[in-house]
Amino acid sequence: MALLLWANWQEPNLHDYSAPISVGALRVAGSLPATEAAKLHTQLIQMPGITACTVQAGAHAVAYTYRPDEITPAQVQQQLAPAFRVQTYEAPAAPVMGPQCPVPQGYIMALEKLRFALNLRRLFIAV
Repeated sequence: MALLLWANWQEPNLHDYSAPISVGALRVAGSLPATEAAKLHTQLIQMPGITACTVQAGAHAVAYTYRPDEITPAQVQQQLAPAFRVQTYEAPAAPVMGPQCPVPQGYIMALEKLRFALNLRRLFIAV
């Protein structure tokens, strides 16, 4: 009973209803005129699994969001390779300062999935 009370105490979060996405970034080698940038944007947005993208022609950069269960950054790079010289861009990670959570992220995600599964309020919410 306590488990059901805990699961139904709050309304479910809206992000629980959507599939997870990740963010990827690419660098385009060479010049990228506006027509090529538009072509790159069109080709990228038509790939299955890509949910959004933006092309910054002046910075030779491409940022996109994708569903990791449908496509990987390596597949994106491979599909764009025949027409564009692209390289995966990864920003250097800043060192972690201060305390960190001692509980592994997998445990926290499992608890969130359990809470969502047992939450009966989600059955009455239209998204």
